[in-house]
Amino acid sequence: EVGVEMTLVNAAAPFAVPRSDHAYKWSIRLVWATGLYVAGAFCFWPGSFLTLSQMYGMKFAVNVPILLTLGIFSAGLLYGGSEPTRYAINMLTQRWRLYAPVFFFFFLGLTAFSTYKTAIPSVVPFYADPWLASLDEWLHGIQPWQLAHWYDSDIFGLVIFESYKKVWFGLWFGTVLFVAMWPRHIERIRYLWALLLTFAIIGSMLAMGLSSVGPIFYDQILGGDRFRGLQMALDNQEYSYRIREYSDYLLMLYRADKTDLGSGISAMPSVHVALVVLNAYFLSSLNRWLGAFGWTYAAFILFSSVYTGMHYAMDGYMSIAVVSLIWWLTGRFILRPASAADRDA
Repeated sequence: EVGVEMTLVNAAAPFAVPRSDHAYKWSIRLVWATGLYVAGAFCFWPGSFLTLSQMYGMKFAVNVPILLTLGIFSAGLLYGGSEPTRYAINMLTQRWRLYAPVFFFFFLGLTAFSTYKTAIPSVVPFYADPWLASLDEWLHGIQPWQLAHWYDSDIFGLVIFESYKKVWFGLWFGTVLFVAMWPRHIERIRYLWALLLTFAIIGSMLAMGLSSVGPIFYDQILGGDRFRGLQMALDNQEYSYRIREYSDYLLMLYRADKTDLGSGISAMPSVHVALVVLNAYFLSSLNRWLGAFGWTYAAFILFSSVYTGMHYAMDGYMSIAVVSLIWWLTGRFILRPASAADRDA
């Protein structure tokens, strides 16, 4: 009876079916840490949390099956050898009990993150922009957006606007779904811990402590014309309406004090950059070619965040530094003490 009971407990652990006490302990700790993060958002802002959970629930119901299919067949191509389709189908049928809980907790964590982000100006009014803009200018000699717009063309702008707004989401969600069904238990736990810490530290704690709006909102929210040149540069781009629609949407929600899908303004640090850097580290752990792609795309998103005016360059630099520390710490405490059997499983 004890053996059967432990088997059921292990099968119900949302982030792994651990093969050792080490993996099991870190998976349970992850459940508790995620629960505390989510509980904080629900307790302090229950209305926003429930509203966002309904919206994200509908989005996930439509988009996740598509991304899940892409993620599974990507795993098949990586690990399936001469039979990638069979590998992918077996992966889905054998590991759906791992995927479903991870997806559920990811959904809750994302809802909590958005809740915290929406609440930032009510907790810490925007204050950090003047010195962030000055620091950017001092470090680079001129405002970084001017360097980013040194070469402009409509096609170049279109690639940036589309990638920053849409492609980023698809690659990020696809990576999470792939990790959810990844057979390497302890490494999956390590990635999910790093993801949670990125949400909590970069997207919530530091974002509140360094409450800021970014260059694209600077003049509209704080007043003045410090970034008038950026606005003009974007106006000259044929496809800038793609990022303008997004920024106008966020500004409308902020001024109306309204919670909606993707609501909340926060510049420092950049979560966009943080998550692609996290995925670059993860892809590098798989093989060097995926790692090269991951780091190239991370550099592109860092550039795009400045080009669009959504972030100061310093926002991305801090994200890179903090995510690097998170990745090292999760490796130090979760991955390295694991047995060889855990790492190879």
